[in-house]
Amino acid sequence: MTFTVLDTHTGDAPNLEEIAIHESWAKPLVYCDMEGFALMEDGSLILLDECGNWVHCPKGRFRVEMET
Repeated sequence: MTFTVLDTHTGDAPNLEEIAIHESWAKPLVYCDMEGFALMEDGSLILLDECGNWVHCPKGRFRVEMET
């Protein structure tokens, strides 16, 4: 399954490093390079870094568009 994530604040692709640095919910990810998003079976979105850390994204913070 392929999907695209859009930042609901900007309408564009999210700047993951800026999010990790400036948004409190993403602070555990700040010390590693960002890997990207994963879509969970329940439809929730998580943000991952290259060190294996992850956090749940706040509901409504991003928009997921499924690709066919």
